[in-house]
Amino acid sequence: MNKKLLAVIISVSAIVIIVIVLGVTFTIRNVTIGTTSTLTLSEEEENALILDSGIVMKSSIFSVDEETVIKNIENKHPTIKVISVERKFPNTVCVNMSNRVPVYVIGMQDGTYAVLDRELKVVDVVEDYSNLTFVTPITGYTLSGAQKGGFLTGINFLSEITDEAENLSFVNQRFSCYIPSIEYLKEDSDVNNILLKTNTGVVLVIKEVPGSMGSFFNYAYTKYYNELTDHQKSTGYVYLTDENVWTWSTTL
Repeated sequence: MNKKLLAVIISVSAIVIIVIVLGVTFTIRNVTIGTTSTLTLSEEEENALILDSGIVMKSSIFSVDEETVIKNIENKHPTIKVISVERKFPNTVCVNMSNRVPVYVIGMQDGTYAVLDRELKVVDVVEDYSNLTFVTPITGYTLSGAQKGGFLTGINFLSEITDEAENLSFVNQRFSCYIPSIEYLKEDSDVNNILLKTNTGVVLVIKEVPGSMGSFFNYAYTKYYNELTDHQKSTGYVYLTDENVWTWSTTL
């Protein structure tokens, strides 16, 4: 037999054998669920999440699409947040997840309330939120509607304030401990105000200026935390004057 032909046959055979071995070795045989300390799942719930993930047992571990797995699970389970999808070679896929923590409650036109997490995902829709703890109600702003499992977009004041709150370490339930209520105050002028009532009583007034509301929140809170007396912290308003100075007053 021609030596070159023999070499080709040997090379092709070796490749086929490698492909077969790898195909068998890296076949998904186990799918596990990893959770944070705040999330507890029963065996039945874990099995349901694995089924809903769309991961196919005995398929190649390389065929797993992380974004698809996340979308599959989070669409069917609004209260779950998938942190990562991890391949553990040779044959295990681990889906790491946590529970979404309610942070805000906002009213809708039909009289129900959307419960939002820090990413402004609608984790639930309820008729009454009085039994919910560690959530910040938002008044003065009404949604036309919201679907459980969807994300709210276009509410710039809430997304910007949330981002800055996390820079200040007011994450998840901690936010309501510092800011127990928010009022969206529509003004006759071009610029509306967002009133953030602190846990001590004084109100931080944030002008609705897209792109600046996060920094406004930071400036207002810094003024409140570092400069106000105990009496001032218990009443009145912290706001930005027309001269661009942060000040405190008993009235707006």
